[in-house]
Amino acid sequence: GWSRMATSSAMLDRNAAPPSTFELHVTGQVESGSFAGDDNLYCNILVHHGIDWQVVAGMEEGVTQVASISPGSDSRVVWNFPLELTFKSTNVYGWPQIVLTVHGTDFLNRDVIRGYGSVHIPVVPGAHEVEVPMFRPLSSSLLQQFIGWIHATPAGSARDVLHSCPSYVTAVVVEYIDPKRPALPTGREVTRVRTSGTVVLKLNVVVRNMKQLGYSIPVSSNLKVYQ
Repeated sequence: GWSRMATSSAMLDRNAAPPSTFELHVTGQVESGSFAGDDNLYCNILVHHGIDWQVVAGMEEGVTQVASISPGSDSRVVWNFPLELTFKSTNVYGWPQIVLTVHGTDFLNRDVIRGYGSVHIPVVPGAHEVEVPMFRPLSSSLLQQFIGWIHATPAGSARDVLHSCPSYVTAVVVEYIDPKRPALPTGREVTRVRTSGTVVLKLNVVVRNMKQLGYSIPVSSNLKVYQ
């Protein structure tokens, strides 16, 4: 009885067709950000991936709460915004990235960009702490910096970036028309930027069916990654 059924089940498993896709599961949180003392910050989170990838569970975008620096802390704002996503794909090209845009306010309470950044989800299964460097556009002259200050654009770079890559940004505020632009490889050479801060992510990564499709993935855990 039972032994015959177990043998039949094992034979079916061996004869089953190999999977046509693999899966990537990631959970964790956008933990905190540090921006040289800037306070009252919130973060937009987007996911960018290749055309062969599909999100089968979880949200591809989110917005954290506005967080302030706690008295006596190390100038960090803490969001602890949860992330939970499941992807499937037929190949590794276009491996998913997490795209971050941090917003704050200036002394006139106007919304301004404090930093852009993006990072690939780690390919190694396990627990990861990822520190993402953030950047923002830099003006090419003091005059444009002053004009940008009047219009509440970071570093006065609205006109700079608009002239350099007119299809990417708007003229009123220095924001990319495509919010996933920081994750794309083109157009970076025409935009001058400067480092503005860092964002820390805590991620747990699990992959499934990659070996069956011929991929070799090292196994590790408790990694600290600086992108």
